[in-house]
Amino acid sequence: MTVESITLIKEEVLSLGRMVETTVYETTRLLKGDRRADLAFIERQEEEINRLCLEIEEKCVDLLGERETFGPKEIRALISIPLISAKFERLADHANRVARFAAWAMEDQIEIPEELPKMAAHVYHMVQELLLCFLTDSTSKAQEIMDSDNNVDYLHDVLSKRLLSDLGEQESAKAQMRAQFLFCSRFLERMGDACASIAKRVYFLSTGERISR
Repeated sequence: MTVESITLIKEEVLSLGRMVETTVYETTRLLKGDRRADLAFIERQEEEINRLCLEIEEKCVDLLGERETFGPKEIRALISIPLISAKFERLADHANRVARFAAWAMEDQIEIPEELPKMAAHVYHMVQELLLCFLTDSTSKAQEIMDSDNNVDYLHDVLSKRLLSDLGEQESAKAQMRAQFLFCSRFLERMGDACASIAKRVYFLSTGERISR
């Protein structure tokens, strides 16, 4: 019965992940200046993501309280699934913040640095791969996702150096705008980190081994 219950919870994690996937997708569209992108949808979905994350955690806690003994993989699942859900929820939080900025920039016709939509596109692909990784317990795909985080980190470093190079010489309005770009870049970098962290947890869930990187 426990195996079936865990399987059902994993299906809920996939549902959670799919909602996060659509949030990141809409955020990417906003950063690209696509006026068809829907900020209101992202904000509505955030409440549902938060609710589902909490439900998943409570179901894992309830299962842990029902029995005194579990197999090693069951224990790993019941410990890892709430952590994975929380990382997905945090990823969506960061995406929401970036989306709000992107919508504001679009409204004020502010040109967004090209690195930001590129970073978001990389994160979107990582989330897609995460869902497949979680569904299949693929250790090789988990490693690929962790490697993909390097692309996000690289773009974050490039943009940060460019924006900070002459920040003190900019007039106040331009300096503040650059600071906003830096915040967005940092949020996107954290989203990539969250994807890598989920991949590590899936690897652990599947193998019982930890990757230190």
